[in-house]
Amino acid sequence: MIKNRRIGHIGIATNDVARDVEWYVNVLGFEVTGKFQNGNDTVYFLKNDDVIFEIFPSDSRLPNEVSGRIDHYSFASDDIESDYAYCVKNGYKIVTDGIEGIAGFWDNGIRYFKIASPTGEQFEFCQIL
Repeated sequence: MIKNRRIGHIGIATNDVARDVEWYVNVLGFEVTGKFQNGNDTVYFLKNDDVIFEIFPSDSRLPNEVSGRIDHYSFASDDIESDYAYCVKNGYKIVTDGIEGIAGFWDNGIRYFKIASPTGEQFEFCQIL
């Protein structure tokens, strides 16, 4: 079952990662808890109390008046395969290419997948390995 999970992080896609990270740190008091390369892109994880934001480059250019947007809401997973099987069995719309992974995040990498709500919001289930 995927109900009642603890919050993992909120993913924010932005046109200017460095500028947004500086703003979150200097204006809102977040601290950088992770900085990782994903191909040519730099991805940051920032924490303020219990809130964690993942800030990464937008896949598509956002309008000039918008510096960033919430891309996804992530839940922590302790068993990504079981969570994925549950979502598939129940017919939830999977919007990733199955379970994906990024080896360079945290100490041993991550595995994750995303589902979409009926109106298109994306929810990620992410297991830090």
